[in-house]
Amino acid sequence: MRSLHFMPSRRGLMPLVAGLALPSLARAQAWPARPVRLVVPFPPGGGTDTLGRMVARAMGEALGQPVVVENRGGAGGNIGSAVIAQAPPDGYHLLFNGNGMAVADLLFRNPGYDFKRDFTWVARTASTPILLVVNEHVPVRTVPEFIAYARANPGKLNHGTAGAGTPFHLGAELFNEMAGTRLIHVPYRGTGPSVAGLLGNEVQLMFASSSSVDALIRDGKVRALANTAARRARGWPELPSIAETLPGYSAELWYPVAAPAGTLRPVVEVLERVLREVMREPNFVAGITQRGFDPEYLDSAGTLRALEEERTRWAPIVARAGITAE
Repeated sequence: MRSLHFMPSRRGLMPLVAGLALPSLARAQAWPARPVRLVVPFPPGGGTDTLGRMVARAMGEALGQPVVVENRGGAGGNIGSAVIAQAPPDGYHLLFNGNGMAVADLLFRNPGYDFKRDFTWVARTASTPILLVVNEHVPVRTVPEFIAYARANPGKLNHGTAGAGTPFHLGAELFNEMAGTRLIHVPYRGTGPSVAGLLGNEVQLMFASSSSVDALIRDGKVRALANTAARRARGWPELPSIAETLPGYSAELWYPVAAPAGTLRPVVEVLERVLREVMREPNFVAGITQRGFDPEYLDSAGTLRALEEERTRWAPIVARAGITAE
């Protein structure tokens, strides 16, 4: 990735940031007066962490204060998310997570937060395609061929994921419903072990983030059949979407930023504008695209609506498939 130079946006936003010394902030300096904490609720090295660190760096340049990433993994992202749900709503505590938060209470008895009650949603940043990939033991090259092969071999094809209830698991269950297949779920403890399972033929296919299988695809070790988004991905223009074979199919992984509920609206508005500019900055967009992400900005209200739509869409899939993460 080329070095980010985000100073034009910073010069444009700093007067606005400095103007936040409102009566409700009477005893505070202009926000932000110190580093901002951004919790990524997963271990370092995964897709959420990779994008979160890139976003944090660009936000820090725009705000004039460091945005410091803190990894708080565990319980499928719930531990770190609950930390921010309970943090002071002062603008110095933010969360960077995925859209799976919308169905966490359907998968866990007590995730530790309510996605509507406990957060102020700031913005959606980017998405990453989920790719349907198969190993060398599956003799197909297209989605129609794969559907025919899976139907002819019910219960004989295993798909690996980083855990039950992940967007990858949900995407596979939706595929089963719409394609009339019976792919068997094998949950692993993380992305790395699931990829190893694919290479070792413990599982024959994966619905996987593009960043986790990109090198394997390019090295010819696994074969990508399609992406799961509603349309072709910017980083994979040659790869069809599953929706081209199964109209209406869509399963995406996208990344919103949240603050604790009650965070002052002027602070949220600045963060919205910063993230909007970040997701338009050419060097930043080039950098995340190289790593398998597409800019997909939504403002605060749009992000909450999108999360509510996710819950409405996936709740019946979770119920019919009997998916739990515990």
